[in-house]
Amino acid sequence: MCYPIRIPHKDYDIYRFEKNPFAAEKKDFLYGVEEDGRYIAQMLTMPAPLSINGREVPAFWGQDYFVLDEFRGKGIGKELANYYLKKDYYIAVGFSPKSAVIHQKMGARKIGYLDLYRKWASPFSKIKFLFQRGLKIKSKKISDYQFPETVNDFERIKSADELYFPKLNWNKDVLESIRNEIYFEWRFLYRPDRYFVYQSKERLTGNPAYFVCKPYFYKGVNWLKVVDYRFDNSNPAEFEDILNAVEIIRKRMKLFGVLISSSQKISNQLLKNKSFERYKHEIVLTTFPFTHPETDEEHNHFMISFADSDLDMHNHLGRFNFEESTESTNQ
Repeated sequence: MCYPIRIPHKDYDIYRFEKNPFAAEKKDFLYGVEEDGRYIAQMLTMPAPLSINGREVPAFWGQDYFVLDEFRGKGIGKELANYYLKKDYYIAVGFSPKSAVIHQKMGARKIGYLDLYRKWASPFSKIKFLFQRGLKIKSKKISDYQFPETVNDFERIKSADELYFPKLNWNKDVLESIRNEIYFEWRFLYRPDRYFVYQSKERLTGNPAYFVCKPYFYKGVNWLKVVDYRFDNSNPAEFEDILNAVEIIRKRMKLFGVLISSSQKISNQLLKNKSFERYKHEIVLTTFPFTHPETDEEHNHFMISFADSDLDMHNHLGRFNFEESTESTNQ
């Protein structure tokens, strides 16, 4: 009812709740409210652990928090939030202003922001975009793009067995949404050529830098979306290497631009230095006992990305990425 564009979404729910490798058999992390036999409100939380300093933290991403219009103003959403926020470590991004206020009043703390950035390939690409959209020229099918096996120091990873992660975390004292072989197998490598994973061949100490990307239909044309990445904060050159490799892929495929997210001061600054434009500034709230004070200032104490939002699990028409029908079209 709330997302009619996603109907039917049975496969999507099976994927994020039943197939989720972090979900226990007892599905006690889904919350709903009924009145007189009618389903009127919900919060769906998806198991997605965090990690910090080599320790895994059970946590749940909040998704699809709704109260039906005719039942709003009665405190139902407030009581629902008060209930589930006390049960598990909870983290979410992409709140409406009203929803964010409710969660903060119920005890969720601001951990920082997830910023979304974009960069057009060139001024000419903007003209080409207007021309193509004006004449209603269809873009190339998403499934037709062929990604390289190597780009600069990065090699493409097609199986979780090929990943090299000797440590759980990339950076000390940074709260990260978990990234391990199990996560990659479920989130990015469940089918060939849905996401394109690249890991650095430099494996001297710690976890190598990596990034995950895909072609993405945006503003009527195809862009390169960097869905996820990690690098060593003490070595900003690793993030520059990621951005350079991403640009090579974009240029080779003649895509219209690059979309990328950032939740850290260090990556925000490097993106601005490379003329990326910030187009969204989303608050991130959590009930995890984060030791750093709430602030509007940029910092490097936590790391999330596009991959942590359920919005990346759908195309622009609301179709679930897992479905076969999305392989052959972006229209």
